[in-house]
Amino acid sequence: MWFLLAFGGLLLIAGVRFAMHPGSARLRLTLALGAATLFTTVTAVSTALATVGHQVPTYLARHPEQTLPSVLLQGVAESLSPAIVGCTVLALAALLIALGCYRESLEA
Repeated sequence: MWFLLAFGGLLLIAGVRFAMHPGSARLRLTLALGAATLFTTVTAVSTALATVGHQVPTYLARHPEQTLPSVLLQGVAESLSPAIVGCTVLALAALLIALGCYRESLEA
């Protein structure tokens, strides 16, 4: 999740810079950071799901009153937090890119 926050923050900074001063170099940097954010989001969700799968038997042994489906559903729900953060950041960056492209078309 820390890498997701780092790449997401850098992506938003690059997106704002592109929106303020459009240019091909800034666009390429923003798109590259967007790809890094996307892949980091997928990695974070995958890691969280793997952790849930690994920890469920131990958790059920300590909490016999819980059922397997309820524990798995709770784990999956918590594992999707990085996807929510990552997709939100990517959507904001897409809006910034759209603004930069619009401003670039006005300057041409």
